[in-house]
Amino acid sequence: MFGAGKTTLVSSMRSIYGRKRDRARALFTGGRTQGIEVQAIEKDGIRVSLWDMAGQQEFHAFHDCMFPDIGTSSYQFPSMFMFVWSPIDSKSNAKGAVKNEADFEASFRYWLRFLASKSRQSNITLKLMVVFTRAHQMATLSHAFSTLIYSLRSDFKGVIDIFDRPFHVDARKKDSMSAVTSHIFDIAKDTLQGIQVYKICTDVNKLLSKHLKNTNERIITWNKFTKICKMGKHASLNASVNLNTIASTLSESGSIIYTSENTHIVLDPNWFYNHIIASLIRFTKSETSEDTLVFNNGCVAREFLEGSLESTIGFKVEGSL
Repeated sequence: MFGAGKTTLVSSMRSIYGRKRDRARALFTGGRTQGIEVQAIEKDGIRVSLWDMAGQQEFHAFHDCMFPDIGTSSYQFPSMFMFVWSPIDSKSNAKGAVKNEADFEASFRYWLRFLASKSRQSNITLKLMVVFTRAHQMATLSHAFSTLIYSLRSDFKGVIDIFDRPFHVDARKKDSMSAVTSHIFDIAKDTLQGIQVYKICTDVNKLLSKHLKNTNERIITWNKFTKICKMGKHASLNASVNLNTIASTLSESGSIIYTSENTHIVLDPNWFYNHIIASLIRFTKSETSEDTLVFNNGCVAREFLEGSLESTIGFKVEGSL
């Protein structure tokens, strides 16, 4: 939801459970999300990736392209989703205007259908929690919305498991976020119990993060990915099978961007979403003189996209990305 407080909510969680160097920075995060912002929180050895998805209408098609199909890797980790909704109508000219049940149902059903479409190849049931921000303004609406959530649980039964109790929070206050964060880690702990590949993915992700920090290479080839993985304790991984599984799982978690058709891997998803994709979404024809690569029907030539990417990263990408 646009303007619902998702980014503020994520910042509050990161200020508690983010890495030490991220906690102070998280308190000052501001501005609108550009596409998808992936952050992480950690507790007791469990790392949870938080996907903050922009609510603006122009980014909805982008979500469908960039958000990975759920459960398509060999190890299908159940994903946890959070629908964040504010009762304040930020689009209204009237100060303090409040939305109604119909507004909530339309938005919630839209995103439920989106999640259902992204999990159609999966045999797992998605888990979803509802979080209402501006808790003090939701008090009089709580019962009606709870009834509506119960009805939607029936509509999406077997596909999405909606937690029956919505959370009411002030996203700006860490204390208010404690119940939400505890619920997320409880679900994660139960989900990851006994799954060995999670440990392997965690180790590989540390190697990739170290490589990104030392080299600032945001995009690497598959061959380089293989070499980096062999530097770790799991060097015996079979390059043709296991590494594909690891890469797909890391991509589903938001740590990297990868599909089996590509010869390259993006090590910095936030950079790619915010500086490459977001700039293309807001692109207008007047910004370029290469009219032969930009068409009046809203499309651009592949060469234009390749040129935009290569001018940003400073080298030519050989192969598929």
